[in-house]
Amino acid sequence: MHVRWSDPRLIFPLVAAALAFGLLKPQTLPIKPQKPVEAVYRFIELLPQGSGVLLALDFDPQSVAELRPITDALMRHCLRRELHVVGMTFNPYGAPLGQDIIQRVARDPEFRGKQDGVDYVYLGYKPGDMVQVITNMGENMQAAFPQDYGNRPTATMPIFRQLKSLKDFNYIVDLSASSTPETWIQFGSDKYHIPMAIGCTAIIGPDMYVRLNAGQINGLVAGLRGAADYETLLGKPGQAVKRMFPQSLIHLLIVAFVIAGNVVFLWMGRRGKEQKQSRG
Repeated sequence: MHVRWSDPRLIFPLVAAALAFGLLKPQTLPIKPQKPVEAVYRFIELLPQGSGVLLALDFDPQSVAELRPITDALMRHCLRRELHVVGMTFNPYGAPLGQDIIQRVARDPEFRGKQDGVDYVYLGYKPGDMVQVITNMGENMQAAFPQDYGNRPTATMPIFRQLKSLKDFNYIVDLSASSTPETWIQFGSDKYHIPMAIGCTAIIGPDMYVRLNAGQINGLVAGLRGAADYETLLGKPGQAVKRMFPQSLIHLLIVAFVIAGNVVFLWMGRRGKEQKQSRG
């Protein structure tokens, strides 16, 4: 099959080649963390030891490539700071993901001695109306979640001796690829006067900047770039930093396609105009 140089189908093998090169020949790019990411890092850094942080892992496998590195970095930072972390989700398809992420970070040798139910806990998915569940959490965490994801009774967990209700938390971070941040802001952060940040996919990041500029959240970690920024601030480069090089190659290739397409368009237009003039 004959393929012309201008055939759009050439884009796919070129993108695949650039991606393969970036993964097989990884390079470390200089990363200067963005201010919205720095704001989240600074806030957690200044929280007193023993403060409560709620991580709402409201995402599913479709967005795990971007949101897992963000969650990893946040969880790691909280445990380093000796904060109490409570994870949960309103996404039924993401419940096992949350358990895996939190447990995997907690098992890191850096956090040897951290105990499930004492320093951190994952409550899993809570069915029902989101507003009602958040309201119930604002009254009593153990009543809202009688068991954790592993079906252990929360009534006996030391972590909830201090974090009796949502009002006792010092920070909420919603990690989402949907509209859940809107509900968390209105019925969690605003209602109970709890500072809040958002971790999200790059595609909904621009919408979340509206909330940031309005002062409804105090920080934003968006997409793979946001995760790489946070890893850099932690001084522990991970998967996000490694993926920045192949992602940057793809972006450069797309820019090159756009420029080439416009050059060809202008050249063909000029050529057609010259042909008309020669005929005339």
